[in-house]
Amino acid sequence: MRVFVTGGSGFIGSHLVNELKRENDVVVLVRDIPSPLSTWGKWISDVLQGCTIVLGDVLNSRLLRRVLAEYHVEYVYHLAAQAVVSTALKDPFGTFQTNILGTVNVLEACRQVGADKVLVMSTDKVYGNRMKAVEKDPLVSAGIYETSKACQDLVAQAFQEAYDMDVLIARACNCYGFDFAPRIVSNTVRACLRGETPIIFEGEKTLRQYIYVVDLCDALIHLMKHAPYKGVYNIATPDIMSQEQVVRTILKFFPNLKPKYTKREPVKEIQSQSMVSSQFGWKPKYSFEEGIKETIERFRKWVSQMGMVS
Repeated sequence: MRVFVTGGSGFIGSHLVNELKRENDVVVLVRDIPSPLSTWGKWISDVLQGCTIVLGDVLNSRLLRRVLAEYHVEYVYHLAAQAVVSTALKDPFGTFQTNILGTVNVLEACRQVGADKVLVMSTDKVYGNRMKAVEKDPLVSAGIYETSKACQDLVAQAFQEAYDMDVLIARACNCYGFDFAPRIVSNTVRACLRGETPIIFEGEKTLRQYIYVVDLCDALIHLMKHAPYKGVYNIATPDIMSQEQVVRTILKFFPNLKPKYTKREPVKEIQSQSMVSSQFGWKPKYSFEEGIKETIERFRKWVSQMGMVS
């Protein structure tokens, strides 16, 4: 199978490419390649070995059409996005441009060239403050990132409806794993590996649902191969946890460290969120604790190779 992945140097995208290339010819769209002297850059360099690399951006519609046609792409996984909430707040224009117009460009290129199937990576954030969300629940406007993804989701649905395209929209819960972006699991694991005291926010009551990145990649690949219908799918697990529960689970693997409680400045964010997973013949293989163990082992492996945690 010849597959095309956008966002191949990102967190989820790089792990997906790493899985896909075992059985497929993978063409990867990469906007930036990090320095191989960094730990993340070395990971990306290894992931891209054996793949066809296209340097470019989802905002370049001509490039997208050329790549899909020239490489005879059959399946497209669209994961390129501005995906960090704090960055979205600083750059709303860039976030809306990449997440919405970039998705229009990818879908229009697929429509014109005739790719067989397209999977668009969405998120549980489109539901806002809602527990046990199902696919028929309304999408809501919340923060900049959340709203950009809701718009992206609707764009994908519009292309599927208007042109009868085989489009899948995967709404995933919070993904964690080997990652150097500023997220709770990666931040806490890296702090622990440096021997630093991890932080628990005092009185923090937010709830999030978590999925290990290897499970998510498995779900996306399974969905692309076996989806029983076009349209929207929730990808979720039973692991719904507070910030304190996440940090304390990580600390089980660092018995010599104790957490530090601190107050956090009030921030506007979704308070409680979870989804009911769609039924498409897939189940997660990793519990949260098992996924955390694998994440720590992956960090240790790469830190030992590169001699750095930061």
